[in-house]
Amino acid sequence: MNPELLFAFNMTLVGLAIVFAVLAVLAIVISLVRRSDEGWKRKEEQAEVDALEKRPNIDATTAVLIAAAVATMVAGRTHVRSVRRLLPQGGKSSPWSSQGRAELMGSHSITRKAR
Repeated sequence: MNPELLFAFNMTLVGLAIVFAVLAVLAIVISLVRRSDEGWKRKEEQAEVDALEKRPNIDATTAVLIAAAVATMVAGRTHVRSVRRLLPQGGKSSPWSSQGRAELMGSHSITRKAR
């Protein structure tokens, strides 16, 4: 066999081996990045679930007293019949919807009742 042809054949095999080795390394790196990304997503989802299940810092008595004080200042003497959370216990709520709700509620003008 011609020595130049043998050299070309060896170079082709070495080139193919290098290409496949680099592709294997890239596949491993991509797999590791995907696994770490999935781990981060699981941690974020768990943090969101923990935040939704976290008990509020304010107890029922304090909530009733705040509601009564606000109602007295706005509308005069009233009775608070119930207190409920704005966000559902099991549902998910995004910060966008909470901010939109706050903007909407803040835009209303409140007038005092005549006694």
